[in-house]
Amino acid sequence: MGSPAAPKGNDIVVVGSLFMDLISYSERIPAPGETIVGTDFQTGFGGKGANQCVAASRLGTKCAFVGKLGNDVYGKQYHDNMVKEGVNVDYIKIEDNVPTGVASIIVGTADGQNIIVCVFGATGLVTPDYVQEAEPLIANSKVVVVQLEIAVESSFRALQLAKKHSVKSIFNVAPGIKDLPREMLAITDILCLNESEAEIVTGLSNIHNRESAESAIEKLRKEFQCQNSIIITLGSEGVLLWDSQTSRYHFVEAPKLQAVDCTGAGDCFVGTLAHCLAAAKGDSDDNLINAVKQAVANASDSVMRKGTQRSFPHKLIPINL
Repeated sequence: MGSPAAPKGNDIVVVGSLFMDLISYSERIPAPGETIVGTDFQTGFGGKGANQCVAASRLGTKCAFVGKLGNDVYGKQYHDNMVKEGVNVDYIKIEDNVPTGVASIIVGTADGQNIIVCVFGATGLVTPDYVQEAEPLIANSKVVVVQLEIAVESSFRALQLAKKHSVKSIFNVAPGIKDLPREMLAITDILCLNESEAEIVTGLSNIHNRESAESAIEKLRKEFQCQNSIIITLGSEGVLLWDSQTSRYHFVEAPKLQAVDCTGAGDCFVGTLAHCLAAAKGDSDDNLINAVKQAVANASDSVMRKGTQRSFPHKLIPINL
């Protein structure tokens, strides 16, 4: 059976992971070897790639997803969910004899922090050759988004296809890994990392504020040949942007909130960023910083509700930064 014909009008293509989230809530995250009593349990739809795609689709962008699900109950539920969210699912393949990916999440309700264990399942079968099949889809898009919950080589192939067809790319280095191919960083239009991911990639420690994030960005630019724009998110502190188009730093503070659940906030940020860039008119110097400000607003709003995708807003949140 051949690849589906490339649908027209998909502004964003996300290549990445689909995980069912199994979320346990407790007052705090247990210490190693400790058993504690939880307060709530929920299932939800997750995976960094799918989260980012849904976050963008909810804002009105036409999105398509490239990934894989298992031929099981979770896979059917997830496929139906992506359709319900308005995502083009032509390149979501159902695989036999392998489970849908699962993420087991514990959320501490006192501070909203979380820990996550992922079992990749079908997501582990998103190969470079499978990504290559989606070239017509990528070629007809405005923004391509990738992460690292699929094989590095598969995300690299998506970035290469975006470069080939002059499509803007966002590389969310999540989860962070060492020894990324330098060319992967060099061909990315926008590199996006959180503080812990920046520490892993650069080898620096204690990245927690504007000054330390700026040191990480300078190392990425000078030692890793990353000459395009770089974003480091700093949780409740805010976001530091190096805009390569203007050769300027911008720091965007996050609003001060009492977080309920931080799960998926980074994905909401990336999805909103992609939406704003796909919707931007022309090539104004302000497009990227405006997109970052909006992404901070939407991601901050999402931490006020439990869950991952269910916490993502359906509109652009007013910017009060």
